[in-house]
Amino acid sequence: MKLSQLLANKKVIASGFAAIVGLSTHSRGAEEVVLSSLAPSVLAEQGVTEYYALELTRGTVYNTTEEIIAADLDVRKYQVEHVSSVAAMELVIVSRHKGTVDLLIKQFGEWTPAPQVLEAVTPEQITGKYVVGTLPPHLIATARAYTAVTIKGFDHTKDGDTAGSELAERLIIADKPLRVVELQA
Repeated sequence: MKLSQLLANKKVIASGFAAIVGLSTHSRGAEEVVLSSLAPSVLAEQGVTEYYALELTRGTVYNTTEEIIAADLDVRKYQVEHVSSVAAMELVIVSRHKGTVDLLIKQFGEWTPAPQVLEAVTPEQITGKYVVGTLPPHLIATARAYTAVTIKGFDHTKDGDTAGSELAERLIIADKPLRVVELQA
């Protein structure tokens, strides 16, 4: 589904990046739906079990709501489910940020077999595995379980080299692993 269709037919409650939040004022439908760029774990904490997400091309930045509307991006619908145990799953750590990888290896280093670390992933590399890191929803949906890792107040223009104690203080690792399932929109 295209963003224009979602905005025309649903009352969008948007959250996440400021440019996405602004989409709420452009929706015209009656049925309320959530559109968000927040991690699924954050949405689950807010009581959200179904949401829409924009399909963003890696590296693309939209600074304004108007830029997003003009791009008329694809949107996908997802369901967030809880996972009872990840103990027997193969672990993959995903991050392009070296400091984050270092902290995650410390936390998950005892995992057997040892976690695989990837900067960029394909669906085939994470299908059926437990993934810890930062990924877009369409990739999260290929994993068997997922734990989101975020940096509080992250700003890509100034936080790319954050490391050490500053990173450790700002790193947020979700409490519970989740499963994200793509639904038909």
